[in-house]
Amino acid sequence: MLLENIRDISIIVLAIESIVIGVILLLLLWQIRALALLLKHEVKPILEDTQETARTVQVTTKFVGQSVAKPAVNAVSFAAGIRRTMKSVKEQVADSKRRRTTPTASSSTASGIAEEATHE
Repeated sequence: MLLENIRDISIIVLAIESIVIGVILLLLLWQIRALALLLKHEVKPILEDTQETARTVQVTTKFVGQSVAKPAVNAVSFAAGIRRTMKSVKEQVADSKRRRTTPTASSSTASGIAEEATHE
């Protein structure tokens, strides 16, 4: 009789446990469904907006590169070319002036010999 009572109580406990586990599984399925809906209605639009923003940044970067940076680089390059040209012209003018003002070694020797010949 004692063994039959323990058996009956065990069956009742297992039945209650099965019902509790079933209810918990239903709650878990309900939460998974809610999560799926949240992802569909909340996270998906956020990701789409983020992708659109990334595309806009890419287009803006390309535009700025072509419209601002490239002309600025070209202008700086042109200015550097003009500066180098002016420096080269200035050096050539300075060299030309130095050549005119300082006598060359061969002309000074020739004029020195000519002067000595006229003194004798």
